[in-house]
Amino acid sequence: MARSKLSFIIISLALALTSVPASAEQTLSERLGDILQERADSHLGADFAYRKLELITLLGELRAEDIRLTTRVEALDEGLNQVLRADQVLVKGEWLTPQKNSLAVDSVVARDAQLTVAYYGKGQSNLHALYEAAMRQQVLQRASNSIMWQIKQSRLENVVLNLFDQGQPILSVRLALLKLPPAHADDTADTYIAKLLWPVLEQVLEQAMAGNSDAVVDYSRLTQFIWREIR
Repeated sequence: MARSKLSFIIISLALALTSVPASAEQTLSERLGDILQERADSHLGADFAYRKLELITLLGELRAEDIRLTTRVEALDEGLNQVLRADQVLVKGEWLTPQKNSLAVDSVVARDAQLTVAYYGKGQSNLHALYEAAMRQQVLQRASNSIMWQIKQSRLENVVLNLFDQGQPILSVRLALLKLPPAHADDTADTYIAKLLWPVLEQVLEQAMAGNSDAVVDYSRLTQFIWREIR
């Protein structure tokens, strides 16, 4: 589900960390938290909230608790705009490098999470909104300075995946592990979301047909949704 909202935040985080100013009034962790919220607002048109955020520079780690990422799509109600919530997030990598044109995130892990994908039209969802905003920022940054970045691994552990279309629930399933595909700069929102969403739907449908799925599925709406999106 798109560069994963999680990945969007991490990319912004990594870029921000290359120029976090020292402050006598704030710790680096506190300043970073402010920057993440500012960038979610200005770069992604979204709201990023957290209860606790700790930057461990010696280990190259970021640890956060009780995070929320919420879009502002007018066609969606408030609940469907909340694309991600997670009790814990751990980020590891070499993204504290002083080289401003290079960064690498080794892994992003979110635990006890809920991921909500809400469509309101063909090729239009909360995830598309995030992805396209992130791509616009990347184009602007490339215009002034080419930035080489990569996110090697991303996964959600004990995650509830919800799929909505035009305000109506289509699917809700709890997954022990959801691995997110690698992100590439030349992906579009549609191609990246397809890499993640369609394999999950296929897996859920196979389990349901075998009678061993705990997913709640509206098969009629799911069929209509798939038919519309693949045409």
